[in-house]
Amino acid sequence: MFDETTESSAERLRADDRGVELEEFQRAWTELINAAIHARSRGGHGHRGAEDLTLTQALLMEAVRGMNGPSVGAVAHVVGVSSPSATRMIQQLERKGMMARRRSERDERSTVVTITEEGERTLALHRRDMEAKQRRVFEAIRPSLRPVVLELLRDLRDAIDDT
Repeated sequence: MFDETTESSAERLRADDRGVELEEFQRAWTELINAAIHARSRGGHGHRGAEDLTLTQALLMEAVRGMNGPSVGAVAHVVGVSSPSATRMIQQLERKGMMARRRSERDERSTVVTITEEGERTLALHRRDMEAKQRRVFEAIRPSLRPVVLELLRDLRDAIDDT
């Protein structure tokens, strides 16, 4: 005989367990983000210029590097920011001498962006500093757990991409 009370109690327990797991996940997620922000703010080990580069600015510069004379809108789309945000970042990077803007030769209504030599140098230093930080984090993980961490990182990436 089917017992509705038992079934609904079991469902409630599973839902409660999921709620507890979700809370633990949210707490761990926040702690991870805070640790990343804290690590970024303690920096100080970087090179002049590279430490002044935000992660989003570095992503924007990397996108420009990988494109052939992109428009501000195209770069914004690739980086996942609005065109006005991309424009502000590019203006900041221009003032630092890392990027340049000019009218497109193909369409005068459009502005194309390029990375200057100073920008290339700073981006290379930023990349080197980031790789050194990644190496230190990687080495801090027990070798036996590294494959699990890699799988989890890929699962997180896929889950974030799907949402």
